[in-house]
Amino acid sequence: MAYFPFFVDIEGQHCLLVGGGMVAYRKAEVLVPFGPEIQIVAPEVIEPLKNLVRNDNQGRLQIHVRKFEDQDIEHADFVIAATEDSSLNRRISALCKEKKIPVNVVDVQEECSFIFPALIKDGDITVGISTGGSSPTIAQYLKSSFRECIPEGFGALAIQLGSYRDLVKSRVDDIHIRTAIFREMVKQGIAGGCHLSREEAEDLIRRKQKECQ
Repeated sequence: MAYFPFFVDIEGQHCLLVGGGMVAYRKAEVLVPFGPEIQIVAPEVIEPLKNLVRNDNQGRLQIHVRKFEDQDIEHADFVIAATEDSSLNRRISALCKEKKIPVNVVDVQEECSFIFPALIKDGDITVGISTGGSSPTIAQYLKSSFRECIPEGFGALAIQLGSYRDLVKSRVDDIHIRTAIFREMVKQGIAGGCHLSREEAEDLIRRKQKECQ
C-alpha cells in the first residue's frame, strides 16, 4: 500500500534512536539537518556515530552507552529502533504503538508506524520518494534521477524567493498576477544562476503590473 507523504517539522522534537551501529548512524545522519533532539541509546556505539555527535555544534545529539530501558520512550516524540536484535526492535515497536508514539523499525515495515523515504534535501527543498517499502532500490534509482534534475543552488533560490513573498503580497492584490510574478521569479532566478536580487524582484513586480494594466 502506498504511504501518504506527510511533511512534518521535527526541529526541536525529541527523537529516541536505539542502536549504535552503521544503520543507526545512517538514520541519525539523515535526521540531523532537520534539527531534532536525538537521544542515542546503545551498549556499544561505532566511531562514525560518535564523530557525528562530536561534530554537533548545537548539542542536539547525546549518547547513552547502556542497554535500552522501557522508560526511555516516555519523553520521545518519535522513536527509531535500529538494533541488531530483532526481538528488542519488536518490543520497542510494541511499546511505542501502545503509547501511540510514532516508531520506525529499520527494515521491518510491518512493525513501523512511519517509514523513511529516499530523501533529497537542498536548503528548504525536500523531496521524499517512497515505494511503500516494496522496492527501496527503485526509490534510490528515482532519487538519483531526480537529484540530477534539480539545478545547483536551487535550495538557496527557494529561500531567497520565499523572502520576497510578503513584498509581492503587499504590492499586488490580484492572485493571478501574483502567481505570474512568482513563476517569472523562478524562471529569472534559474537564468541568473539560481539568484534573484531584491532589486531584480522589484523590477519584475513593476513590469508585470504594467503588463496587466
